[in-house]
Amino acid sequence: MKHRSLKDYLKSRFNSRVQRVTLEGGFTCPNIDGTKSVGGCTFCTEDGSSSGAQNATHTIRRQLEDGIAKQSKRFRCDKFIAYFQSFTNTYADVAYLKSLYDQVVDHPQVVVLAVGTRPDCVSEEVIDLLESYTQRGLEIWVDIGVQTSHNQTLEKINRAHSYEDFVDCAERIARRQNPLIRICTHVIIGLPGESPEMIWQTAEKLSQTPIHDLKIHQLCVLKGTAMEIDYLNGELVVYENMEDYIKVLAGFLERLRSDIVIQRLMGEGKVGELVAPDWADTHKHKGNKNKFLNLLAESLVGC
Repeated sequence: MKHRSLKDYLKSRFNSRVQRVTLEGGFTCPNIDGTKSVGGCTFCTEDGSSSGAQNATHTIRRQLEDGIAKQSKRFRCDKFIAYFQSFTNTYADVAYLKSLYDQVVDHPQVVVLAVGTRPDCVSEEVIDLLESYTQRGLEIWVDIGVQTSHNQTLEKINRAHSYEDFVDCAERIARRQNPLIRICTHVIIGLPGESPEMIWQTAEKLSQTPIHDLKIHQLCVLKGTAMEIDYLNGELVVYENMEDYIKVLAGFLERLRSDIVIQRLMGEGKVGELVAPDWADTHKHKGNKNKFLNLLAESLVGC
């Protein structure tokens, strides 16, 4: 089974290369600040898995302009995705959200506003705000982290929401029937206690929801996280071999609805923060990303 890649989608949609500029909005999460829990997700770093690409002390507009200048020079492109990435970027008063989003939506080179969030932090008022930007012709990506369809796992990793929360969120967005709003979901393969069969069930369940895009990566143990302690104590197992992950990933993709655009297939982590698996450190093992893609392609032949 052949899935559409993000690169292919962007080229067909915008007729040119489109690069992402990550932005730091200074948000937190309800499972960090005590509203629903404390400590955050057990896999998440103190900076909310920030890319660290921008200076968080700068205004959003300044971050965007700095990012565009860097990406334009590196990739020779002139269209960009403004991506609010770290933590829950809809977890604030709508007026405050508008003050941040407004700093990017009128930039002539921005063609997509992408907002990373959780399924329990997307109110109708937030959807109203995001939808209002489509009147400018802007495409909106609501990046919703769900990670798994199994509630026992969500509880184990301290997500403090349910899979049913995700389904409700996705369906409420889909009811707008706005072709410029895309639902992008995040999934982690290899969460504690999940068998391959459980992972494949998540693919089957997600395929029954109105999602458009999917970001997939293997469980990465990062420095400073609760999972690092479990891993170092021998209480957490990860896919230490690339081939083992590819086998489970291939089964996941085979069960996934074919029209879903795959935005990501593996995780890498920032330089210096990855504890395990070692093969995912593509800064140290520079040929591993191509090796991964080739092996995955071979495993999917005939599917």
